[in-house]
Amino acid sequence: MILLDFTGFNWQLAFTAVTVLILIAAEVYAIKIPQGKHFWGLALVSASLIVSALWVSNSVVRTITLDLAGLSLVALVWSQDKQAGKLFLAAVLLGSVLVASGMALGNLFGESSEPTGWLLKAVFALIMIGYLIKLAAIPFSFWLVPVAEKSSIMSAVLVISLLDMAEFGELASLRVEAPWLFTNLHLSTQWVWIGMALLSMFVGAFLAMAQTNIRKMLAFSTIDDIGYLILGLAAGTAGGVLGALIAAISHSLCKFLLFGSVGVAENGLKHPLTLTDRGMAGKYPTAGAAFILGAIGMIGVPPFFGFLGRWRLYYSGLEAGGVALAIAMTAATALALLYYVRVIHKVWLGKADEGIESKQFAASPFWINLILVVFIVLLIVAGLFPWLFTGIFGR
Repeated sequence: MILLDFTGFNWQLAFTAVTVLILIAAEVYAIKIPQGKHFWGLALVSASLIVSALWVSNSVVRTITLDLAGLSLVALVWSQDKQAGKLFLAAVLLGSVLVASGMALGNLFGESSEPTGWLLKAVFALIMIGYLIKLAAIPFSFWLVPVAEKSSIMSAVLVISLLDMAEFGELASLRVEAPWLFTNLHLSTQWVWIGMALLSMFVGAFLAMAQTNIRKMLAFSTIDDIGYLILGLAAGTAGGVLGALIAAISHSLCKFLLFGSVGVAENGLKHPLTLTDRGMAGKYPTAGAAFILGAIGMIGVPPFFGFLGRWRLYYSGLEAGGVALAIAMTAATALALLYYVRVIHKVWLGKADEGIESKQFAASPFWINLILVVFIVLLIVAGLFPWLFTGIFGR
């Protein structure tokens, strides 16, 4: 069984469209605000490999292609900051080796059947740990935070919006093709996944609240959001997996808005955006609106597209873990709301000090403003008229 049969949602086509859209937007962004001398070529190579991996039927070739996409992004990050590149490389290699080893042991590159005994435990542990490393769910600040902080803003977007979500799509495919990885009663695998999802959600949220650097906060918010996606897979229902896939699409688009708006402000300030910078919306109103609406979209507030995924995730959490799990998810969302509201209140809507008011800022490029507006409109239209989206990408 494949994802389309299980959920009625054509993940391959939908994420291909998102990848192409984000690549074009990132390339235009790089024309107006340079993203490093190797950005153009490596961004195109990485996105091309990700799209290729989506459409390859052979699981071995698909896995290798996605790993090559990760390595091309490693090269991009490395060219901008060697330490972040080294950590990213370690995560890509370690995660890939663990996942490939688990899949080989479990014969998941062929006609898979549920293993038993110690082999089941080994396969489960290798694949789970490998994917959690790839998705930055563990260890929490090992590689994603340095990448977000030290690389160019669009390089971080390519890693978080494209590579991370493509890896999640692979994990979602495994959820359908090898359900025993998530629902083995003997090992209580479902509750192990749920436990890791909650850990990712709460630790990511608390660490996001502790940050003053906005890029680092957004990196931890990604780790927070990954927890919701994993929980949807752990629930195992068609609605849960569908909700996770829709939320992954929304995550990709909203993270472009959030990082893109931060990049505009940093281009004007000429230093990393932090909580000490105030009144940014007054200088860059479009970027300010994009950050605010991107944050709302991330949390899953209607009428944004992310709501269509979030309510399914909440419902699947209620089905899998009852009221207690639903309350835990609500609490994690409340924490996310707090750290986003803090940044919106202080950085974007806060009163600028005298130094900021008198400083001459670089103008926000028209084409970047237009891209941000297009992404906002797309998220709202998809949320208000989901039948348009499902008509193209599903049944």
